[in-house]
Amino acid sequence: MSERRIQTTSETFPDGGLASVRSAVEAVLVSVFDGSTKHRESSGFDAADRIEVRDTGTVSNGQTVFTNIEQMPRSLPSARTVAVLLLLVVGVGFSFSFYATVDGASVTYTATAVEPGENPELVTRAASNVTNLDERIAGTSTQHQRPIQRAAATGSYTGRLDPELDIVIDDIESPYIWYNESYYTWTVSTQSETTNATIRMQPTDPDTVFETVARPVDDAPAEVTTAIAEGTATGLTVEYGLYQQNGEYYVVAPESEGAVLAQLGKIFAGFVLTPVGRGYTAVAIGLLAYRFRGPICDRSLTVRRAITIPALAISIALIGTVLFESGSLTRFVTGPTSAFVVAAGTVAGVAAARRQWLQLVGVSIGTALVAIGAFVAAIGVVGAIFGILAVFLGFTTGIVPFGYGYWFAQPVPKD
Repeated sequence: MSERRIQTTSETFPDGGLASVRSAVEAVLVSVFDGSTKHRESSGFDAADRIEVRDTGTVSNGQTVFTNIEQMPRSLPSARTVAVLLLLVVGVGFSFSFYATVDGASVTYTATAVEPGENPELVTRAASNVTNLDERIAGTSTQHQRPIQRAAATGSYTGRLDPELDIVIDDIESPYIWYNESYYTWTVSTQSETTNATIRMQPTDPDTVFETVARPVDDAPAEVTTAIAEGTATGLTVEYGLYQQNGEYYVVAPESEGAVLAQLGKIFAGFVLTPVGRGYTAVAIGLLAYRFRGPICDRSLTVRRAITIPALAISIALIGTVLFESGSLTRFVTGPTSAFVVAAGTVAGVAAARRQWLQLVGVSIGTALVAIGAFVAAIGVVGAIFGILAVFLGFTTGIVPFGYGYWFAQPVPKD
């Protein structure tokens, strides 16, 4: 397609200056088109085409002169525009990741009928009041297991425990254990700051254990009742354990041992990615607004202009918190602060591109201090730990805004 061009040798417009290029060119187009179809057709310009100003200058009275005004045919979006739109899509998607993972979180639980003494591995896995001691000490050497062996044989053991064994059994608080193919009552008492302990073990029959540990189905949540009646039930936090109904016992437990942890991991990832997405969204919106504010002239991003992007991230995160979240007021601080840290990567990228190293260091340190201070103010002293984690996460995920800032600080290459 050939270019269509209009030359104006001395078009002048009052008090424009180079900062008013857009309004001045609009005035040129008005003078060319004159609002009529006749002039519009004779000029050869299409409203959908792109206009470029090739030459500008000023005269003594301060007016701006525009010459060599050129019409360019409509073209495809630039690589920068496509990249920013892609970031916007990713940012919006991440912004809703927490809600998507929570809504989709589901674990299948099964109800298995058991008789006293049967399937001890399943019973001990589901019932919190019974511990599988065989599994606990499986990695302990045989010689270090002798206190357990003596307590099982004689009813008790008092003396020093090897640190390896002490660590394994120190947190066992259940009243019953499964050991060496039998159920035992269990108590252990230790002396503070030592490995001396007293272990008491008495054999007991499975019926006693089941009668003591099992909970009645009538008092169980609806998911448990569904699992026992239908064999399976779905939910995220079903109260698994040993249940009793009409003299029969059922073990309700997740179908897969790692399913609950996997779902909780997804929810945590969604929780973490939500402020990241809001930060990305702010970067995309800020760059789009800056890019289309004056599309007829190329402007490189500066540190001063980029500072508005982290501020925009705070606003977007606050709006998201108000519209989609509920709970503690600390969310109105922690969420926007995390998004702010992520979006601040744009400023750092611009500073790096312009070799403004002092500003780069200042932005990085200032962002970290603001984030940690905000978390401390919202949560308390423990907020310093979460603030450091937010800074680490923000700086890591902020690599993407850093790259955009670095890129947009570069001049646009001419074709």
